[in-house]
Amino acid sequence: MKKAILFLLTMMSGSFISAQKCYDLNGMMKMKYHPVYEKHLQASRKFNMKVLKNSTSIASYKKQGKLITVKTLGKGYRIQKLNFSKPVLVPRAQTVLKEIAKNFSARSKGSTLTYTSLTRTLEDQCRLRKVNPNASAGLSSHNYGNSFDVSYVRFNDRLAANARLDKILENVLKDLEKQGKIYYIKEKQQNCYHITVRA
Repeated sequence: MKKAILFLLTMMSGSFISAQKCYDLNGMMKMKYHPVYEKHLQASRKFNMKVLKNSTSIASYKKQGKLITVKTLGKGYRIQKLNFSKPVLVPRAQTVLKEIAKNFSARSKGSTLTYTSLTRTLEDQCRLRKVNPNASAGLSSHNYGNSFDVSYVRFNDRLAANARLDKILENVLKDLEKQGKIYYIKEKQQNCYHITVRA
């Protein structure tokens, strides 16, 4: 009787744990992605990092020096409070993040940008999907630590569309894309540019 109860509890516990896991990494790896976004994923894989599943994955890569913490405030930018991502990036991505802000600040004569999302683990993505059905059900380049989002409706720490500043920002991104440093997509639903840094 005790063995039967123990077996039942073990099975229930196992079912509960598997129910908590909201992603199927093998399935995600086999998914087909739009050619535009596939470029972002291919660029991400060139950093020789596995998909970041959780905070433990991030801690491990930080210890190896493959991920570094990004300061909340810097020259020409701020990072908003992050509820569904972590303020870490691969070193090259941090360099480009700062370059974008510096170039934007110089061209706009002192205006600042707001970064809205950085590295997202698969667990972060699960939590995000609960509140945002538009969040990717597949892999995201955010899962590799080399992508981040920057708002095109929040400049100088104020939520207000500004066509002039948006144009300056997009020109900065176009120049970096031409130089082979990034890919970017203008996301209409999220009011941000999704930026993927190339190795």
